[in-house]
Amino acid sequence: MDRRDAPTWIILELTPNGESRLEDGTLEQTIQRDLGVDPNFPVFIPATNYKKGNKTITLRLMEGYVFVASGLPETSYFALEHRPYVAQVMSIRTGPYKLRVPSTVPDDQVADLKRQLQAMTSSDIVIFDRVAATDGTYKSLEGVVLGIDGEKAHVQINLRSMDVIATIPLMFLEVIDSK
Repeated sequence: MDRRDAPTWIILELTPNGESRLEDGTLEQTIQRDLGVDPNFPVFIPATNYKKGNKTITLRLMEGYVFVASGLPETSYFALEHRPYVAQVMSIRTGPYKLRVPSTVPDDQVADLKRQLQAMTSSDIVIFDRVAATDGTYKSLEGVVLGIDGEKAHVQINLRSMDVIATIPLMFLEVIDSK
């Protein structure tokens, strides 16, 4: 494939309103709605939210920016600047008439950012570690990790009347004893 055919991403700079939407989990759907695309249209937010107790925690890889797949008319992206959550579409002026063109980032760079975010949210938990759940249905219960599948672990928890194998997000687990 020719490098020019590889997917690219448009960079949006967020306003404080955009940061708030990121934290409450509505930013991606809002962008997709305002672009007039379906819910599968790629939007990468270099942050992740999770709950710890009654609080929502936001882990940010990069603050203030969001990446949206290219492929739509440029005017669709620039129209987002009229929304309260976008400060600007990162762009350059080019050509003899100094036309404004969105700046893009190659797909491999966004893939690298995704890997970095994944590394931030995963932990050093390995199979056979003894762990305690810090949140969710199994909060305060202890168990042994039997397997890891992406961002979740399969944990065997011994209850009084039976053993349960629960699938728990890694971010909700804390190592008690490492094997």
